[in-house]
Amino acid sequence: MRKTVFIVALIFAGCVMAKAQEPTVTELEKDIEDLNTIDPDVGRYFPRWRILEADLKTKLALYFRSIGVPVNTSDTMTVTASFERGATAPQDILQIKAGSYPGSELNSRQAIEGALGAELYQQILGRQYAHAEIAPAKPITETGTERVPSVFHPTNAKQFVAVSLFRQAVQIGSTGARLEHLIGSDEVGYPFWSGGQGKALIDYPIIRQDDEQLRANGVPDPFKFSLGVGYRLKFGVQDQNAVADIFSPRKLNGAIGAKAIVRAEYRLPQLNDLGIGFYTELPFNKRAGFESVKGNEEVVWVPDSIGTGRPGQSIPIRSAYFMRTVAQGNLFWETWLDNYEHYVRFSLGMSYQEFSIGALRVGDYWLDPDGETTRRVNPQTGIVEEGPGASPTGLADNVQYRGLVHPTEVQDWLYAKIEYLNQSDFPFGVSAQLANRNLLLTGFVPVVPNWLFLQAKYSTPLLRSEAAPWEQNPFIVISPVLRFMLD
Repeated sequence: MRKTVFIVALIFAGCVMAKAQEPTVTELEKDIEDLNTIDPDVGRYFPRWRILEADLKTKLALYFRSIGVPVNTSDTMTVTASFERGATAPQDILQIKAGSYPGSELNSRQAIEGALGAELYQQILGRQYAHAEIAPAKPITETGTERVPSVFHPTNAKQFVAVSLFRQAVQIGSTGARLEHLIGSDEVGYPFWSGGQGKALIDYPIIRQDDEQLRANGVPDPFKFSLGVGYRLKFGVQDQNAVADIFSPRKLNGAIGAKAIVRAEYRLPQLNDLGIGFYTELPFNKRAGFESVKGNEEVVWVPDSIGTGRPGQSIPIRSAYFMRTVAQGNLFWETWLDNYEHYVRFSLGMSYQEFSIGALRVGDYWLDPDGETTRRVNPQTGIVEEGPGASPTGLADNVQYRGLVHPTEVQDWLYAKIEYLNQSDFPFGVSAQLANRNLLLTGFVPVVPNWLFLQAKYSTPLLRSEAAPWEQNPFIVISPVLRFMLD
């Protein structure tokens, strides 16, 4: 019995609560009104304009006054319309608002046509009268992950500055032109000062990436071209300074005199992700028998000897290695995965590089490893004779070339590279390159998102029994990368 009474009481209480929760007529009318009005915070994102035509404002004022709303022709009259979506979904007027009086709004096409008539509705929508467009507000959207195809080349920035030990880049303006300064010869596997040279380049996109969405996702320009000059480094010598002692000292010299440098990269539009790349370094001066060089602190040398023409007799000298010509061509394939969060690129081609071997001299005399003594073989007598001592110590004024090292086997010509970039919330990139029988590994990770990165490079000889006299085995360099996106 008690159980039955409890169930009946529970059902009765539920009915009372349900009765109490039924909406009133006023609440229903308010809900319908909300469905037919535009929230001011939402309406400002839609196409809007102010009516300036006096005759049209008079007609609207007469209508509102006829329904008891004191609208005057001096009041601001604003029209809010839907977005244009073509012939399949023509634009409609969502609201006409006159002043700020209660009831001075007409909402929805049906209500406006019913109040003003279809002809006046179309006249207002057509905008063939004096009016002033109101720029729509820009909606706040979630900021997507910044694409970083390279810490030095953010394609979605108009202006940026990037600085590290081995590369500096500046881009100013919207043309995409960029100034770059590089230290090293990464193309042949010699990063930082192990390459013996620096480069100053102007990089310019001949064909721009017009798709803004692809640009924001890090997709580069279809055709890029770089032109610049190369120069011989004068630092990185052992015991030269504290910085030179941090990394392995330099063994290779850049060419005496300047170089012309050309770099180009073209993506085939017919094949989408396929492209070709080209790079070359050409000295302005031809390799002569003698070339001038001053200041031995600028040229890295090794102890060597040269024969005199007599059995068992030689002269101790200073020899140096100079990198001269580089020419590379490759075919590459690249792709983006998972909504452009992952980037992979494979490159395969050929690489030609040549190195000159030269002896440091003072006039016609060979410079001894001690930096002071000079000697030569008397051409008449064949006797070794000493010349005037070098002053100051170590100073040489010319180089006599004694040989040229260039590719002779298939492995010397091989060029291959693979690159991977992760563009997620923790962007990082790695690459591995084989060229000039050297393996070059590079990578970067963010330290402070968007502006501070850490980049490392590692190179070592590969596919050979021993390193060349001018090569490091191995060479490692680590540098912070500061990057400031100004726009």
